[in-house]
Amino acid sequence: MGKKILIVDDEYEVAEIVKKMLESEGYEVIKAHSGEECLETLKKEKVDLILLDILMPGMDGWETLEKIKSNEKWKDIPVSMLTALPLTPEDTKGKPINLIENYIVKPFSKKTLVRKIEDILEREEEIERMYEKIKKEVGEEEAEEYKKLSMAVNRHRRLIAVIVDSAVSELKESIKNVILSQKRMIEIMNKRIKEIEQMAKESLSKK
Repeated sequence: MGKKILIVDDEYEVAEIVKKMLESEGYEVIKAHSGEECLETLKKEKVDLILLDILMPGMDGWETLEKIKSNEKWKDIPVSMLTALPLTPEDTKGKPINLIENYIVKPFSKKTLVRKIEDILEREEEIERMYEKIKKEVGEEEAEEYKKLSMAVNRHRRLIAVIVDSAVSELKESIKNVILSQKRMIEIMNKRIKEIEQMAKESLSKK
């Protein structure tokens, strides 16, 4: 059985279309149609990725996201927003976008959706493999730091791409500072990631 994905969308037809797209690629897919149902589902199901709509009645996607990430059992589940709303510079300031793995704007093709999901899951696996290596060779504290930084770098890189793709021409200028800020954070985190990886290599070479 493939990776399990939870789709959260109040539009039943959209959720079913996405479900069929992903099932045809070998993923196991379950659905929830509200933020509340999403949280109840997570109490019963272990999932590898959540595709979360933003505009939902009651608890919207952003509130649902914050509840997921504040729960110790669920906080490491990658979440990608699946929405008809393009990301704006204002969203980068007022929304918890640092908690999401990607921001997929409807409508999208099956190819685009699958590519973005594969990118998230494959990079998660790469980080997990390196995490175990660093934990063994250097220590748990450094491994946890490596994992946290690596996941953050991936989020920031995807965020830059999303902002550029979403911005209409009149917003291009206003997002330059946002992108520069994201790039500076990536540089700082990458420097520390390389330091930890080097520690693991040196530990191995001494054996």
